[in-house]
Amino acid sequence: MRRVKALLPHPDGSGRTLVRAAAETLLAAGLSPVIVVLGHARRQVAPELRGLAVRAVPNPAYQRGMLSSLQVGIRALAAERHIFWAVVAPLDQPFLSAGLIQELVAAAAGPRQPPAAVVPATPAMARTGTWGLPVVLRRRLFPEVLELSGTRAADAEGRDRGAGRVLARHRPEVVVVPASERELLDLDDWASYERARQAPGTASG
Repeated sequence: MRRVKALLPHPDGSGRTLVRAAAETLLAAGLSPVIVVLGHARRQVAPELRGLAVRAVPNPAYQRGMLSSLQVGIRALAAERHIFWAVVAPLDQPFLSAGLIQELVAAAAGPRQPPAAVVPATPAMARTGTWGLPVVLRRRLFPEVLELSGTRAADAEGRDRGAGRVLARHRPEVVVVPASERELLDLDDWASYERARQAPGTASG
């Protein structure tokens, strides 16, 4: 996007940056601890988290791709023995709600036989057997995530798949929660950011 995405103003016109809004959503969902992995421009991004009950963790190897940041966050959580699940969320889903996050967590903790992971999917995703973020990962998957190599592991379209390979191994144990297109909208480029700013329900829409 030729600028620091984390510092872009939220499309809702609130004046918050994307990174602060994302952290506030996770906190509003009742998650604790909230780990914010900082990579590119971390010295500029860190001040946006002031006053929030989050822990910022640097990723010096952020240039290796999304998986490297995921591993930094999982490693930080794995060190805490009372953590049994991790909610992995990006900062570029501006309309993600605390309510959806709570639904994902409830689906993870509810059954007698907990799933390996819980993911959201729009109707279109469900028809093609795909899903989106955020993802709730059970602790027993942490070692598999940390053992992944080739941090630029990409799909056919060149996207860094992150924990996608781990979820694929455990697909029968993945629970899918329905979600709306709006909630899972992600800002991959400037055009998608402009569309988000003009979307119904936003200050500029």
